[in-house]
Amino acid sequence: MRPKTFSTHIIGSILTTRLGHADSGAVLFTLDISQETHFFMQGNHLIIRQNNQQDIVMLDDRLSPADAQNVLNTLTQAVMQHQKIKLWRRRIVWGLILITLAAVCGHRLLPTTPPIQTALLPSSEQPPASWLAASSVPETVQLPSREYREPAETIQPTSTAWATLANNLRDAAGRKLFTVPLTTGHSRTLYVFSDPLCQHCRDLEPTLAAMGKNVNIDVFPVTLIGKNQTAAQIIPVLCAPPEKRRALWKALLADNSPAQAPSCDIGEKALAVNDKAFAAYGFPGTPQLIADDGRPVPFSALENDETLAAFMNAGAPLKRK
Repeated sequence: MRPKTFSTHIIGSILTTRLGHADSGAVLFTLDISQETHFFMQGNHLIIRQNNQQDIVMLDDRLSPADAQNVLNTLTQAVMQHQKIKLWRRRIVWGLILITLAAVCGHRLLPTTPPIQTALLPSSEQPPASWLAASSVPETVQLPSREYREPAETIQPTSTAWATLANNLRDAAGRKLFTVPLTTGHSRTLYVFSDPLCQHCRDLEPTLAAMGKNVNIDVFPVTLIGKNQTAAQIIPVLCAPPEKRRALWKALLADNSPAQAPSCDIGEKALAVNDKAFAAYGFPGTPQLIADDGRPVPFSALENDETLAAFMNAGAPLKRK
């Protein structure tokens, strides 16, 4: 049986998902996404989490695994596009504000008598720090689709936001406080945001192990799915020396039990930073894979060594500090 197709569109803050065509397909559900919203799968159930509210089961296990994955991909792609539009609207508004400020300041600084020589007007003031932080958040990050086959043609060239994201992740990994280094010693790196209580994250581990023969794998643990239960398992891992975290992580995923290592304040704070970064960058769910040039990595790029190499080499030349 061929997998079903789904479509999702967003008008204002209302998200609508249909079976089949976006205009004529049967409506499966609608959702107000004015609050921070995350989507993830548990078995074949589509789960929606908004802030601290109780999880909502939108679709039951009558869906096949392929259909469930297609629904999740359709939702996350629609949310990413919606976030991208909002980002550009904010940038346009700030751009107009800055242009207006520059024009006003420039007019006030012009002399009332003919100048002897032309002077450069002072540059306009920088926008607020909060806006600078928002402008560096990549709003177009997407969860990969299994039907995605040509990332080099469909993903846009590396943006400033992606470059900023890449630098932030590289710097954070270099501090050896926030990550679990699964593999090292290679020229390129994949960053993975993962929750050990996320079933898709656990399913991805064998693939990451295979890909780790050619690229570095740095895991940023987060508590999206398990919250306090995940924290109890992850904090001891982050408290351990970096060279011991891989074994603790593997043991944790093998039996889903807390790592047998002491907890510490540094590990708790590091995990909190990971959670805040995950939310700030607008990632829609776990696992979230990011290349070392800032591009989101589709699952199709992980099919084999050749597809991964093609994806990694398709981006703009990597600029290292």
